Amino acid sequence: MKIKARRKLYHWLMWLILTLFLLYATAMLVINNSGKLLVDFIEEQAVPYVLKTDDVAMGCVMAEALSLSIPSLAQINASPYKLAVIFEFLSGSCAEFKAREEELRYIRALHVKNVTEAQDARILQKRYLNIAAQRQFKGYLNLELAYPGMPGNTCPQFTSWNDEFYWLVGLMDGLLAVLNDLASEGSAKVPLDISLKVGRGAGCLNNTQWWGIPSAIQAAIWVSFPGNKPEGIDPLIVLDQAMQTGLQQGMRIVQVIAAKIYIGLGDVDRVKAIIRENVATKNSLPADLNFLFLDKMATLQLQAISDSMWTEATGKRTPIGGLGTFWDDPDNKTDTVDIFDIL
Repeated sequence: MKIKARRKLYHWLMWLILTLFLLYATAMLVINNSGKLLVDFIEEQAVPYVLKTDDVAMGCVMAEALSLSIPSLAQINASPYKLAVIFEFLSGSCAEFKAREEELRYIRALHVKNVTEAQDARILQKRYLNIAAQRQFKGYLNLELAYPGMPGNTCPQFTSWNDEFYWLVGLMDGLLAVLNDLASEGSAKVPLDISLKVGRGAGCLNNTQWWGIPSAIQAAIWVSFPGNKPEGIDPLIVLDQAMQTGLQQGMRIVQVIAAKIYIGLGDVDRVKAIIRENVATKNSLPADLNFLFLDKMATLQLQAISDSMWTEATGKRTPIGGLGTFWDDPDNKTDTVDIFDIL
């Protein structure tokens, strides 16, 4: 009887161990696949969906809220690096907008000769630029994790539209990280050599397919670092051609890159012309419905630039409905105070 009981106990123990092993294996399989499925869903469905929306502020909040948790997906056997590229790009843009607000506060303080207020605003502006540069640099580093050893050296074999899109955003992360770090007096310590990698990486993309942005990125780097410019190339001509390529497809994000370059060159008239052209083409060249988010972001970035120019000249932002107009236009009546604007 005892031998029979022992055999029965042994039999149940074996079944218990086997069952636990199967449960563990199943759980690991579910966890591993759930990570990949989640990342695939966000890359293939969620990101394209967001690009069709036009609420940049909401996208900004989403990116700031989720950017920290995106890398944790690597712990469940997923590869979240491409997602991190775009989330850091968006959260970096959020910090840029805040820096713009502090720039306006700085200019207004100068208008009323409040030195302390101006100094405080300038300090905060540079802090936000530092944050923007750090986030965008993280985005670029995630591009290097997604494509080890490739940015600046070789071109990846893109397998889908999404692959090329994330590559493009990662390059913009690198470009903006360098520019914002320079504007914050190098406080984010972004290596300048990534600008060369970004320029070479832009050559991996079809310029026409990607709305002129790859050429605009290269032009921005050649203008910022003239020593890297190839012989016989005029970056500003390349830049203008890139803008026309984007405008012909209803994609105006390339105008933001151009406007920032001309601001750096001190060419106010050219910046005004870009903003006017942005507004003028809204009706004749409607935005691609698949990329409303990018078009709205471009408009807000140009509006922020316009606000800086208006505030410097008049002490206040671009009037409501006045984007594309300027204080010194021959028919501008900005000296007239509209009581409804005040209310």
